[in-house]
Amino acid sequence: MIANLKKFLLCCLWERAFGLHHNLAIGKKFYNIQCWDKVFKPYAKVFHLHTPKVAGCSVVEDLSTLIGRKEVFSNELCFSSASRGLYKDTVVMVRRPRDHVLSQYEFCKAATDLAYRFIVWKHQGLPGQKSYHLPSSFGKWIDEWRYTPRFGDQGIYEDYDQCYCPWNLQTSRLQCDQPNYCYPNPDLDKALENMNTATLLGVTEAYHESFCLFHAHLMGSLPDHCNCEHPAWASYKETDDTHGEIYNETIADMGKDVIEAVDYMTSKDVVLYRAGVKRFIAEIEQVEKRFGSKILCEGRRRMLDHLVK
Repeated sequence: MIANLKKFLLCCLWERAFGLHHNLAIGKKFYNIQCWDKVFKPYAKVFHLHTPKVAGCSVVEDLSTLIGRKEVFSNELCFSSASRGLYKDTVVMVRRPRDHVLSQYEFCKAATDLAYRFIVWKHQGLPGQKSYHLPSSFGKWIDEWRYTPRFGDQGIYEDYDQCYCPWNLQTSRLQCDQPNYCYPNPDLDKALENMNTATLLGVTEAYHESFCLFHAHLMGSLPDHCNCEHPAWASYKETDDTHGEIYNETIADMGKDVIEAVDYMTSKDVVLYRAGVKRFIAEIEQVEKRFGSKILCEGRRRMLDHLVK
């Protein structure tokens, strides 16, 4: 194992020295925020459901700023794991399914997370090598999962491509009993029920507003940058912790058949997302009345309405 790690690190140094890969996620900031807890923390104040590629690391960083990292438990588990602890609050984020699925593929394609990159290298080599077999485009990856899916009790590291299972991933994590769950028809009713029991629900596409909702609930106050009619609103610097991947393509750049396939594979996530956004807007309005501030201005409100049509 040590010999393999040395080889891998030499490979990374070679890549960086010769410009073959510039975005390895080895920055000090990324590792300091500790996106995942290695040990279960049943006595923390907050349980955060870290659904892959739904702003998990950013949420952990911002929650930690408010209440301290020790008071946040976060891991890529199932929502049911929250019942094993004595948490005061449970945090769930939702993301527009189309963008969510694209983000899953781009994470795997870039392989810039150091730990993930090592495992991929060990099993199938790195991007550009002959042994590497992740489909070369998002459309090909979607076709693979649409027509020859690999369903079963498996996670990202058990998958043939060492990538995510894009079938209703958000719904799956809200209804599963073990996170290595890859099946086409997760229990949507159970997922909706669990989502509605979460004390804090945020929306990735309205991250600033989500943070304000969390601040109001956890701290009992609302900073000036949470009033979209206040000059301080523009001073807010949105946390955007990634695993190093950078990509310019969007779901709108994909062909109609690819988008339709994504919609088919995330039909339950679409229902979940719409319900989540509806609840989110209602709770924002409650906080606005409580503090006499405008958090969700018209532009963002119209954007959310458009996303859930």
